[in-house]
Amino acid sequence: MTIGLTISPASAFTVEQRKAFEALVLQDPQVQREGLTGRIAEAHYLALLFLNDELVGTNAIKSNRPYQRTLEERAGVSLADAEYFGEIGYLHVDKQCRRARLADILLLGTFAVVKGQGLFATIQSMNVASRRLFERHGFTQVGNSWPSNKIKDRVNLYVRPG
Repeated sequence: MTIGLTISPASAFTVEQRKAFEALVLQDPQVQREGLTGRIAEAHYLALLFLNDELVGTNAIKSNRPYQRTLEERAGVSLADAEYFGEIGYLHVDKQCRRARLADILLLGTFAVVKGQGLFATIQSMNVASRRLFERHGFTQVGNSWPSNKIKDRVNLYVRPG
């Protein structure tokens, strides 16, 4: 079994690689489909995880300050731009490969790229596996939760200071 992880600025990936990233991310029914191609292309970094040369995991570091302000308002907290590099998003592992801790590899690779800078993420309350994953890697829930616009659940803001 061979594991490969590639993390680079989104612009360094080919259109085909970004489309493969998008196809895997779209396995999650909660992902906002409209404008996804553009959001992926605008991400600071994309992470693609391969198992035996097959794409099985994705992650991105996004920096959208207007969206960050919206999250701050919803959670009732402030995230100083100088302290938080961006948002972790599109963290997804193919269903056939879950429970192998591949998401840990994606997160650890992401941490190496941002070199100790702070990150944040939003996680649904009912997504216990994601909450545990992020907590295992130093994220804590902050502020208030708010209703999800996708499913009957609440969304929580998690932060990992630099």
